[in-house]
Amino acid sequence: MIKHLKPVIDKSLQRNYSAGSIILYQGEAPRSGYVLADGVVKVYSISNEGDEQIVMFLVAGDVFPISWLFNKSPAVMFFYEAFTYCRVAVVPPEELKQALMETPEKMASLIDYFAKNYTASQVRINALQQPKARDKLVYMLYYLCRLYGENESPSERIVIPIALTHQNFASLVGLTRETTAIEMNTLKKQKVISYRQQMYYVNLKKLLEIIGEDSFSNIKV
Repeated sequence: MIKHLKPVIDKSLQRNYSAGSIILYQGEAPRSGYVLADGVVKVYSISNEGDEQIVMFLVAGDVFPISWLFNKSPAVMFFYEAFTYCRVAVVPPEELKQALMETPEKMASLIDYFAKNYTASQVRINALQQPKARDKLVYMLYYLCRLYGENESPSERIVIPIALTHQNFASLVGLTRETTAIEMNTLKKQKVISYRQQMYYVNLKKLLEIIGEDSFSNIKV
């Protein structure tokens, strides 16, 4: 979708955020919509116990906050934090919505964007519903592969282009870091995953063998 938004990004006010900087606070009523031009944004909430609960990541081309932009929430539902260095275009909401919907081609792209994220969210919900820690992580890896993964040609591996720690995975699925580390090390020994400098490489064939659900094998997001 970013190709349709490039003219808007180029002419809009742009802000740079260093990693760890808050872009939007939970409960904030923003005045503008945002388009992520470069970098990765972490979307999360804080539990009553003070634990971080990661909802999702945003990558280049993503628009936020969607719920506020399309009048489904009067304020920002989560924290939006720069996970890496980020460059963000700040766009008046009506201008941004017009840019997303002004032609049939752009409308089709927007529908595809929502369908992609809806499908990925179903996979994520399924991951959270799994009773066992291993299964939570297996389905979460599949979610990350399908939503963000890139094929590592000519290898069959999928690389997740977001530098993730065991704590990040724990926050994604609601496990402790220690449990997550144990299960991830088991998956590494089984050659389902490998990682280097916090970049994860997933053998999708082995991962799907563990999942064992044919309905998941050809998901397109």
